[in-house]
Amino acid sequence: MSDTRSKDEVREDIAGTRAELAGTASALAAKADVKAQVKNAVTEKKQAAAEKTAQLKEAAAEKTRSAAEGLTHVKQSTAETASRVAEHAAETKEQFVGRTDADGKLRERRPMPLAVAGGVLLAGAAAAATLLRRRRRR
Repeated sequence: MSDTRSKDEVREDIAGTRAELAGTASALAAKADVKAQVKNAVTEKKQAAAEKTAQLKEAAAEKTRSAAEGLTHVKQSTAETASRVAEHAAETKEQFVGRTDADGKLRERRPMPLAVAGGVLLAGAAAAATLLRRRRRR
């Protein structure tokens, strides 16, 4: 077999083959190095855990912000409701007890209607009967 290549071409070919062989040998050495593989796997797992932790922290912070906003809304709603209840209680008191003048003296007295009193009495009796029935069942 005759080779028509020059010496320089052969040297370049040999250098390329040596480089390829060196890369293959490095790859084989890396596969055989179990300690390095374990170390790399541990490093990858640590990075994945750190990323997941960061995601969870961000999600928790978002939920906390959302809950705080909801709590603010509930506080405002509660304050508004309490204000309305206080106004209604004052109106109801004025309706059933009577009106007072600026000195605090009772100017006009209105007795509580008997129908309301009867309704309250009936509701109380029904509640008591229900409680007694429950106690007997136990």
